[in-house]
Amino acid sequence: MGRKRIEIDPKKVRELASRGLGPTQIARALGVSWHTIDKNRKRSKEFNEAIENGKAEGLAEVTNSLFESANSGNVTAQIFYLKNRDTSNWMDRVETNHTLSIGSALDNARLRTENAPAKIIQGEVVDEQRVSAKRANDKKSLEPPKDA
Repeated sequence: MGRKRIEIDPKKVRELASRGLGPTQIARALGVSWHTIDKNRKRSKEFNEAIENGKAEGLAEVTNSLFESANSGNVTAQIFYLKNRDTSNWMDRVETNHTLSIGSALDNARLRTENAPAKIIQGEVVDEQRVSAKRANDKKSLEPPKDA
C-alpha cells in the first residue's frame, strides 16, 4: 500500500499561476514537493489546465494593465508596448550584416601599399658577432645577483 494521495485544489493552483509563479514556486507555496505538482499535472488534465489557464490569465491582466497605462499617457509604457508589439518600426538596435572576402581585402591592401609613397627607414648593417655578444650581455643582466 502506497502513501496517501495529496489532493491539491486546482483553483488555488490557477490563482498562484496567474500571479506568475512557476511549478516549483507553486509547490513551495502549497507546502508540497515539485514532484507532487508534476505527478498531478501528468495525472489530471484539470490540474494541468489550471496551471496553463492561470498563466494565461496573469499575462492577460498585466497586458491589459500595460495597455491602459500606455493609453493614460505613461510614456515608458507606450515605448515598451510599441517596442514589443511593433518591432519592425520600434526597435533599439539595428541589425547590420557584413560580408567580408579575405581575398579582396588582401588585394585592396596590396594596391594601397603599391600606390603609397615609400617610407622606408634605412638602417645600418650590424656584424653578427656584435649582436651575439650584446644578447649574451643582455641575458646576464636579467639574471638575479648571486649571494656570496
